[in-house]
Amino acid sequence: MPTPTSNKDQLSQEMYRLLKIFGTASLGLVLLLSFFNEYRASNSGEDPEFAITDAGLLFFKNIRRIDYEVKQLPTVDRYIHEDFDSDSLKSGLQIEIIVQKNRNTAVPFLILKGSLAGKSPLLLQNLDEHEEPKDSLELRQGNRYTHLENATKLRDWLRTDLNSIRAKAEEGWVKLFEDEKERKAFLQTFQDFEKITSHN
Repeated sequence: MPTPTSNKDQLSQEMYRLLKIFGTASLGLVLLLSFFNEYRASNSGEDPEFAITDAGLLFFKNIRRIDYEVKQLPTVDRYIHEDFDSDSLKSGLQIEIIVQKNRNTAVPFLILKGSLAGKSPLLLQNLDEHEEPKDSLELRQGNRYTHLENATKLRDWLRTDLNSIRAKAEEGWVKLFEDEKERKAFLQTFQDFEKITSHN
């Protein structure tokens, strides 16, 4: 008949074995879930993709704002780079930064001007050195994700080369960003949006 001491030893060994199994399983589960950390649900009501950082906004307002015309509305501020042509009758495309004050978010917003205004979808083409279409993009009215996606593609076109971009208007194809200042203004505005939101 086993003594009480040996029963205690056996029980201790079983408890140690169980704790070891559960401890290893828990650690494995934590490691597994850590791979899915970036897919977790956000219950804060804020979208981190457009959320303004204090440091980014402070830098923008103190250093970069000098290059922008600011249109202040009750709930939003519109920042328009001064190098964009202010003539609303001239066909073109510009990007603005819309800061939503009540949500503390910033959005890159594409504005069509002249004969392109209100045209949706609008076909854009990126041309190579032989004036042949290399890539295309259909601009459609949409939400902030649509504007961000379209602005990112245009940024990539303008960043990679100096070849021209054209848009299909009623009267035919219209060249965009012919003025080097407007090309730089688009790139600078998108870069400032990234700094405000720590998007890059």
